[in-house]
Amino acid sequence: MIVFCEFEQQFELIQKAKEYGLNNYINLIFRKNFSAQVLKSNMRIVGNCEYAILLYREKLPKFNNDGRMIFNCLEWRKDTKTPKIHPTQKPISLLENLIQIFTDKNDVVIDPVAGSGSVLLAAANCGRKAYGFEIKKEFCKMAKEKIFINVCKKLF
Repeated sequence: MIVFCEFEQQFELIQKAKEYGLNNYINLIFRKNFSAQVLKSNMRIVGNCEYAILLYREKLPKFNNDGRMIFNCLEWRKDTKTPKIHPTQKPISLLENLIQIFTDKNDVVIDPVAGSGSVLLAAANCGRKAYGFEIKKEFCKMAKEKIFINVCKKLF
């Protein structure tokens, strides 16, 4: 299971995961080539990282890495192609990379907080089945439209 979170939330999530038998974790850091923070005149340090935790039970998750090392620091390229639907929307290319590394073709990807539907689209692009759940109806509507449009473009 991969959970995106703020840096400070990692520690709370690690403790909570242990209550549910997810006793092991790997911190993931995503280095952006941009920052959402505005540079102030005082020239403070600007954050450009996102964080996630890979949680697992006893066995290290499988990796599809073709014999290459997988680092816990990955590149996060800005997605300028996908319409912005959700404030915490992740780039499709980043999600495709994670899905390709941690799942096999025909595996099922589940996104319990589907928001923009980006995970569902990335999973479909990678040949995986996907299910998403979202409680905000406006995000569901926009995600359905976006996924439908993207899938139809590929078919025709």
